[in-house]
Amino acid sequence: MVVDGSAVAARGPRPVMSSKVLPPVDRRRVSRPRLLALCAGTPRKLTVIRAPAGWGKSTLLAEWHATEAGSRGFAWLTLDRGDNDPVRFWTYLIEALRTQHPDAGATSLPLLEAPRVDVVDEVLPVLSNELATSAHGIVLVLDDYHLITNPQIQESVAAFVDHLPRVLELALATRSTPALPLARLRARGELVEIDASALGFSVEDAESLLNDLHGLGLDHRAVERLQERTEGWAAGLYLASLTLRGRGPAYVEEFVREFAGDDRHVVDYLSAEVLSGQTPQVRAFLLRTSLLDRFCAQLCDAVTGGDDARRILHEMESSNFFLIPLDSKRVWYRYHHLFAELLRQELALAEPASVAVLHRRASAWHRDHGTPSEAIRHATAAGDVADAATLILDHWIPARDRARMETILAWLAGLPADTVTGDPRLALVKATTLQEIGRTGEADHLLEAVERSHVPEELRAGPDSVAAGLAACRAINSYFHGDAGGIRRTAAISLGRGRGSGYWRSALLTTLGTAQFVMGQVEEAAATLEQAVDSGVASNHTLALAHALGWAAVAHVECGRPDRARRIVQQIDDYLAAQNGLNAYYGAAMPHIARGVLHHHDGRLAEADHELARGSELARRGAARFEVVYGLVARARLATGLGDQDAATGMLQDARLALARCRDPGRLADLVARAERAVRPGADDPPPVEVLSDRELAVLRLLQTDLSQREIAARLFVSFNTVKTHMRSIFRKLDVSTRTEAVRRGRTAGLI
Repeated sequence: MVVDGSAVAARGPRPVMSSKVLPPVDRRRVSRPRLLALCAGTPRKLTVIRAPAGWGKSTLLAEWHATEAGSRGFAWLTLDRGDNDPVRFWTYLIEALRTQHPDAGATSLPLLEAPRVDVVDEVLPVLSNELATSAHGIVLVLDDYHLITNPQIQESVAAFVDHLPRVLELALATRSTPALPLARLRARGELVEIDASALGFSVEDAESLLNDLHGLGLDHRAVERLQERTEGWAAGLYLASLTLRGRGPAYVEEFVREFAGDDRHVVDYLSAEVLSGQTPQVRAFLLRTSLLDRFCAQLCDAVTGGDDARRILHEMESSNFFLIPLDSKRVWYRYHHLFAELLRQELALAEPASVAVLHRRASAWHRDHGTPSEAIRHATAAGDVADAATLILDHWIPARDRARMETILAWLAGLPADTVTGDPRLALVKATTLQEIGRTGEADHLLEAVERSHVPEELRAGPDSVAAGLAACRAINSYFHGDAGGIRRTAAISLGRGRGSGYWRSALLTTLGTAQFVMGQVEEAAATLEQAVDSGVASNHTLALAHALGWAAVAHVECGRPDRARRIVQQIDDYLAAQNGLNAYYGAAMPHIARGVLHHHDGRLAEADHELARGSELARRGAARFEVVYGLVARARLATGLGDQDAATGMLQDARLALARCRDPGRLADLVARAERAVRPGADDPPPVEVLSDRELAVLRLLQTDLSQREIAARLFVSFNTVKTHMRSIFRKLDVSTRTEAVRRGRTAGLI
C-alpha cells in the first residue's frame, strides 16, 4: 500500500467560465452623476441596487467601475441559477476576487472541495485573512443576486457581510430585497440603497439617451412624452429608440402619441416593431439564440446551423442592440435579461417545433466542449431524458469529488421523478449524494426503490454493478447510523460475490474495515483497510481513500505497530497536501485522530491535543458516530495522562452520549469503559457479570435513551412482550431492579 500525491489522479484546474468573473466591457451610456456620487462616495460595507428588469442596475455598476477602476479594484461576478450550489457560488466569488488579489483562494478555494465543509466557520475566516493582505481596496460586485435562492448561500453571504474585511466593499444588483442584515447596516451608516425610483430616467437623461446616444433628433415635447409614458423606465426608452431609428416625422409623431411604454405592452411593440424591422436572417438568429444564457459565435453557428454568427454579433453590437459583450476580446456575449425573456416568448410562438432541436444542438456543443452542466440543462430542456441521464452518469463523480452535491441534485431534479427512481444507476447517484449531505432518510427510500427495480443484465455483475452500488450505499447508511453489524452483514456479503477495484468496491472495503475495527476485530480491520486504500487509489475514489487511510493508521496503532502507522500517516500527509481541500472534509477526521494518537505515543502532547481536537470536530460536523466516539476516547486518554481527570470525565460522558446514538457500536463501549477505569485509578474492578446475548445487549444500549419499552420494540423490530422478556433477563444477569441501575451496571462492566 503506497499512497502519495501522484497516486490518485490529479483533479486538474477548477472548471471556471471566465466570462462570469469579468467586468462588463466599457460602452457608451447615459452618465448618471447623481447616482454615481452615491456609489463612489465614502466606502460602505454594502451597496444594494434594487429594481425590476430593465431599470439600469448593471449599467450603473458598469459606470461606477469605469469611473473608479483606476483607484480601487473591481471584482465582478455575474450570477446565474446554476450558482445556487454553495460550493459553485463561493468558488466563483473567490475566483472573481482573484482577478484583483491573486493571493485570495490559495487556501480557501481547496477547502470548498470538502463535502459538508462549514463555509461560515471554515472557509470565510481563511478568505478574510487572505484578503487582508491586499494593498488596495476592492469592490466586489454580485450582479443578478436575485437569482440566488438557496438559504445556505444567503446565510453565508450575510455572515460574510457581518465580518467583511476592511479592504472589501460589496455591491449587489438585484430585482428583490436580499436576505441580508439591511436594518442593522442601515442603522450603522454602512449601507447605500438605490431603488427603481432613483434609477428612473429624468427628462434630461431621456434626451441624452434618445438624441445624444442614438441620434434621433426628437423635440423636447416628444422626449417629455416618452419619459412620462415610460415613467423613466430605461428599457422602455431604449426600446422606443430602436423602434424610431430611421423613421420619418409622421411615424415618430404617431408612435409617441400611442406608445404605452409599460411592461404589459412591451412584447407587442417588440414583436411588431423591433423584430419586424430586422432582416429575416437577423430575426431568426435572435430568436434561435435566445435560449442560450451566454454564447460565442461558434456556439451560435452550432445552434442555428449557420456560419456567419461572428458577423451578425459584430453588427448587432455596433448598432447598440440589447447585446452585452462579456469580455474585452468580444468572444462571449449575452442578451439583456429582459430582451432574452421576450425573445424566448416570441420563439415559443413563432417556432414551437424548433425549440427542442435548438436545445439539442446546444447540449451537443457543450458536451463536446467540456461544460457538462450546460449540456445537461439543454438536454433536459430538449426532453432528451436519456441523453441527460447519460451525461449525469458520466460526470457525477468529478462533481462529487469537488463537493458539488447541490449541482448533482439539481441535475437529477431536472429529470422526471420516475426516471430517477426507475433507473437504478441514477437512484444510486442520488442516494449516495444525499448521504454525503446528511439526508440518509431520503437515501433509504431511494435504496428501497432500487431494490424493487428491474436491473438490466449488463448491470448485474462486476465491481461497478447495481448490486455493488446498492450494497455500498446500504453500508454507508449503516455507517452514518453507527451500525457496525449492519455494515458487516451488507458489505461482507457483497464483497464475497465480486472482485475488482471499482468505485463502489472502495466504499464497501472502507466501511467493512471500519466495522471490523469497532467490533474489536482489529487485525482483520487493518488488512481490510489496506485493501481499501489500494482500491481507492485504483478507482480514484478520493473520499473513501481519506477515510481508509485514517482508519488503517489507527488500526495499526491499536495492533501495536506504531512504525507502520507512522508510515501511513506520512502517506496521509502527502495525500492531503496534494488534495488539500480534503483537510476540511469530515472523512479527514480519522487522519487527524491517527496523527494525534501517534503524537501522544511519541510524547508530543500539545500537537496530539491539537490533532485530536481537530479530528473530533470534523467527526462531529459530519455526524460520523464511530469517529466521534473514538476521537473522544483518544482525547480522554491524553487528558488522563496529563492529570486532567475532570476534562477526561467530561469527554467520556460525551462519548457515552455518542454511543447511545449508535445502533450497534460494536466493542467501542469496551474502549470507553477502559478509559473510564483509567480515569479512576485504584477503583475496584467491577465484579464479573453473566454474559448477555446480542439481543440483550441491543436492548441494554437502548435503555440509555429516552425511548419507552414500546419504542425500543419498534426500533428493534420485535414485539413489546419480547422486550419485556429481555429486560427481565438483563435485570437478573446484572443483579439490578431498575432501568437506571441496569444502565449504570452495564457501563461499569464495560457492556455499554
